[in-house]
Amino acid sequence: MGNEQTVPGVVRDMSVSGARFQTKQDFRPTSDVILEVPRFGAFNCNLVWQNGHVVGLSFVDPPEFIFNTVNGALPGISLDPNPIN
Repeated sequence: MGNEQTVPGVVRDMSVSGARFQTKQDFRPTSDVILEVPRFGAFNCNLVWQNGHVVGLSFVDPPEFIFNTVNGALPGISLDPNPIN
């Protein structure tokens, strides 16, 4: 508590295991991050890497939860959870 910050930015890439987030602001993320994505909601994440204003995040929740959350927010679109199989 106390070092919480809100940093606007763009999700450059997102999968069921994590996301790549970019901002124009200087920030020092902690190991625990909440990624808020309009339409999809908020996801608890762990910081995996940082390169300047770009960070790699891994989702704390299991891939099935992330998939169902994103899929449920996209009406009329059906996503295949295993597109290669």
